[in-house]
Amino acid sequence: MDDKKDQIKTRPPRILVLDDDKTFRELLVDLFRSNGYEVVTVATGEDALCKVQEEQFDLATIDFDLPGWVNGIDFLKELKEMASHTEVILLTGNASEEVAKEAIIRGAYHYYVKPLHQIDQFLQLIAQALESSRQKKKNKENPNASSPA
Repeated sequence: MDDKKDQIKTRPPRILVLDDDKTFRELLVDLFRSNGYEVVTVATGEDALCKVQEEQFDLATIDFDLPGWVNGIDFLKELKEMASHTEVILLTGNASEEVAKEAIIRGAYHYYVKPLHQIDQFLQLIAQALESSRQKKKNKENPNASSPA
């Protein structure tokens, strides 16, 4: 029993990549796997929701422009209702202050503008989001072990 618990604690962080652009998905897979993360990719919001029902993810990267959805923010709301501990980074090709504010209000950890010109900065954001997800899970498992105010 302890071995299984240790395996869960030491597993690499899991990232769900949702983007309809196959080339961009493959770029993220290569980037994340080369940094030690487990990655699952999907091209549609429907496929992503199915994956979230079946599996747990520490982080999801979501394209703002999703076919079949008004936008990634609408999808974000559904995903957060299903998996509140999963941090979300909204990826957009159109930088707008309104989109950024709305994404954060709806529960995104952050947003990032495509293309990925500053890989180190992006990976730092990914690491921070994964740490936030880890803390949320830890707090959920030990609700009485809250941090000092």
